[in-house]
Amino acid sequence: MGCKKAREFLAQKKQQVEERNLIREPLTAAELRALAKKAGGAEQLVAPKRRADAAGKSGEALIAWLAEDGGRVRRPIIEAGGKLTLGFAEDARRTLAEIL
Repeated sequence: MGCKKAREFLAQKKQQVEERNLIREPLTAAELRALAKKAGGAEQLVAPKRRADAAGKSGEALIAWLAEDGGRVRRPIIEAGGKLTLGFAEDARRTLAEIL
């Protein structure tokens, strides 16, 4: 599900949305560290199509690699109800539906 569909989904749930284009304005290393804590590790933040490129990287090296290019980060990142969801895989959609 793309960004447009994500916005439409959240609008249906009457949720206020703060958008950020991660390609033009990548997350900082500090922001990525904070998200990694909530997500269960920096590995969870890697976009599925970039996982092979991230192989062998971990910890601060992975955070730095992600911070260099917003296209490497799994999107969308949605935080609502104190929970974080990454991407729009089926499990993320279920979690999002539960918290909204």
